[in-house]
Amino acid sequence: MKHKFNNIMLTLVVVLVAVVADIFIIYQFKNYETRFLEIYGSEQDAYVKVILDQINSLEHQGTEENITDIIASLDMTASKYWTLSKEDAFLFVKSVKETNRYNSFTDRTYYTTETALKFRNSLKINQVEHQIIYLDQDRFIASGVIFNWQGEAYQICLFTYDKVILEDNILLECKNAIIIIFSMVLALFIILSMILSRKINAQSNDIKKQQEHAVWQNQQINLLDEQLKREYAFSASRHVFKNIVLDEFLDVLDKKNVSPLHFAIFETESAEARDKFFEYMQVVLDNQVLRFSMDERMVVLIFVKYKKHISERMITSLENWKVHGLADLYCKNNKKSYKEQFYKFWKAVKVNEERKTVS
Repeated sequence: MKHKFNNIMLTLVVVLVAVVADIFIIYQFKNYETRFLEIYGSEQDAYVKVILDQINSLEHQGTEENITDIIASLDMTASKYWTLSKEDAFLFVKSVKETNRYNSFTDRTYYTTETALKFRNSLKINQVEHQIIYLDQDRFIASGVIFNWQGEAYQICLFTYDKVILEDNILLECKNAIIIIFSMVLALFIILSMILSRKINAQSNDIKKQQEHAVWQNQQINLLDEQLKREYAFSASRHVFKNIVLDEFLDVLDKKNVSPLHFAIFETESAEARDKFFEYMQVVLDNQVLRFSMDERMVVLIFVKYKKHISERMITSLENWKVHGLADLYCKNNKKSYKEQFYKFWKAVKVNEERKTVS
């Protein structure tokens, strides 16, 4: 769950970074466009200065109509046009037809936006300036100047629609190419991050499964190890058990309802004879005979699942001049617990041996 949450967070962070980068690029493009218009405006100022010089060359021989004719003779379109005004009245706007529309209005009716009014009010005498303005929600780069002619102040301006500049074929092609490439990079970035996130999630799941499998394998190994230990521990052919574990064996045999059992008690002449007796038993006895060393001389054998006549014959065959069989007890079942039956039998044997010693 934690890995899944981390992957979701990683994807969200990548998408957020992509969105922020997109906003930053759009912002930079706007700055780029503004700066480009500023550069264009500087070149446009030079053009206005040329026209101003042409007007000033008329000196006193010309008339106001001559100035209007000069402006009207210039190349104009709906996207690039000139204006000429004296004080607050328009003398020329775009064309003769457009000029007639503004005959009864002041130039303030044309400069309706805040940026346009700011541009108009900032114009200086014989100093061409430019600004980016908005007219009817359209953006223009405007260049203008105030000049004195025959004692009166005139204002001449050149307006160029921004799209004419910014949507020039080569410029627009470069801009679109940049946008497309950047969009592809962003899309690739997001796709790769999602693929990476899915891969990390898949790897996390694989690691989790491997860890679970490793835990399961360790559990199985531990179980096998315990089973082997248990089997080895109960392997009578390999072990001689001490008397302290006899109770545990009897409880296990009782619990598993193993039957029949045949108990046999032997006494050896010495500890050395006892050890040789155990070595001998490794050769002649199988895995179904449990061996217990009760003390330095006393040995208890438990024959598991043997028929009585077979276990009796085996008990007799184990005796020699250094090993004596003291007694045996055949338990057909465990209606009375094996532990209870054995210790009752063991006590009787001990008492009997003590009597022999006394007599």
